[in-house]
Amino acid sequence: MTGLELHDFGLALFTSYLSDQGGKLIAVNMNPENGAPHVAVENPQKVLLYIWVKTDLAPNIPVYVPNETHDVITKLSRQYKAIPSFASITISCAFPERNLIPKCGGEYYAVLNEFEEI
Repeated sequence: MTGLELHDFGLALFTSYLSDQGGKLIAVNMNPENGAPHVAVENPQKVLLYIWVKTDLAPNIPVYVPNETHDVITKLSRQYKAIPSFASITISCAFPERNLIPKCGGEYYAVLNEFEEI
C-alpha cells in the first residue's frame, strides 16, 4: 500500500465509523501534497466537526502535531463554523507472520487510537 492508498483506506474506515455513530458526511477534502485527508461531519447533536484524519501502519501511532495542515484545518473550521478535530488510525495485518504490511483485499486490524477536538 502506498502512503496515499493508506490514507484513503483510513479515511474510508473512519467515514464508515462515523456513519455507524449517526454522523452525516458533509464533504471530503483530500490534499495529496501533505497526505492528510480531512472530513466535515455533522453529528446527531447538530455540531459540525472538521476532522483531520491521519493513518499509519502499526506499530506507528499517528499523533496530532500542529503544522501547515493544522493551519489549513483551523482556517476552514472557522470558515464553516466547525469544531476542528483530529482522528488517529493504525492499521496492521491480521496475520503478522505472513507480512507486516496490509495488502489491498487482505485481512487487517484497524484501531481508532484517538478522536478529539484540537
